[in-house]
This record gives sequence, structure tokens and C-alpha cells, in this order.
Amino acid sequence: MRLPGALSSAPPPSTPSSTPHATRQVLLRGLLGTAGFLAVVVLLVRQFRPQLESLGHGFVDHFGLAGMALGTFLADGFHCPIPPQFYMLLAVGSGTSDLAAFSVIAVGSLLGGLSGYTVARRLSRFPRLWRWLMRVGGRFQKQLEGRNAYRSALIASVTPVAFSVQCHLSGLYRLPLRAFVVILALRIPKLVLFYYLVKIGWAVF
Repeated sequence: MRLPGALSSAPPPSTPSSTPHATRQVLLRGLLGTAGFLAVVVLLVRQFRPQLESLGHGFVDHFGLAGMALGTFLADGFHCPIPPQFYMLLAVGSGTSDLAAFSVIAVGSLLGGLSGYTVARRLSRFPRLWRWLMRVGGRFQKQLEGRNAYRSALIASVTPVAFSVQCHLSGLYRLPLRAFVVILALRIPKLVLFYYLVKIGWAVF
């Protein structure tokens, strides 16, 4: 995929490897990222369980489920530094209904991702944005250059790159909307996995 407008003058990115070895590397990074996330949750719960419970109750009392949805929307749409997993931890710590909390987090994530994709498509002519996204998501960018848009979306969705950056790069490289929907759809099982890991980490201690 080529960048439109002013970005066409930027140096062309390197040609990605489409070998099975490269795909295995992407999957391995995803597995390592998952294991690392669980380890962080267990460590946080072990060290700060009372504080997390208090923070969770305070957040839910003041902002409710709408606050979780808005926070996730900003995180996954506009790269807000507080990730959706934080709201999952607050939901579990406060004893909020798993179904209700997960539902609003999932909706916020999908709407945020779609918004980020749309905004990036519109801003794709700004070289400064392109350079920033290349710096934070260069590995993911390589996955978007394959000829098969659906395969590119499938592989790219399991990379450890932040979901917001995935969405921005997808819009920046004008990944077809029908292929981007694959990334959105695969976001759901990833959120389920994260929520389940948070539950496991909380139950350990």
C-alpha cells in the first residue's frame, strides 16, 4: 500500500518478509506479551490489592460503566496512555458485573479503533504523523504491505503493537475497510483473553 498525497515522497519502507519464520516470530511475540501481561497483573494484585479495590470502587462510584467505556474509547482511538486493561482491573477489583464491564469496554474499544482508523485516513497527508507512527509501530506496518489485505489484517492483529497504533496505521496505509473489520473482529477475543487473565491474576492472591 502506498501513502497518498505528501507522504508519497517519503522513503519507501523496507519489503517485509512473508516467510513462515516471520509469521512464527509475530506469534511468539504475541505469546510472550500475553505471558508478560499476566505476570504484571499478578505482581500488581500481590502488592497493591487493597489499593486497587479502593480505587476500583471509587472509580465506579464516580464514573460508572460510562467512564470505563469513555476511557477505553480514548485509549484505543487516540492512544491515551491508560489502556483498557486498567479498566478491567478496576472492574474486577470493585466487583462490578463481568458481563456489564466487559460489554462497555468492548464497545468503547471498537468505536475507538474505528474512530482512530477514520481520523488517520483523513490525516494521512501529514508527514509528521507518518513519522511518529512509523517510530511506534514499524513492525506492524510491515504486516500491512502484503498483497492479501485479509491475510495482512489477520497477521497484524496478533502483533504486540498497541491496538490504537494498529488502527492508526491501518488508516494511514488505507487498509480497505472490509479488511480492517477483521482487525476489529479479532479485537474481541483479545479483550476476552485480557479480561480472563485479569481474573486469573486477581484470583491467585
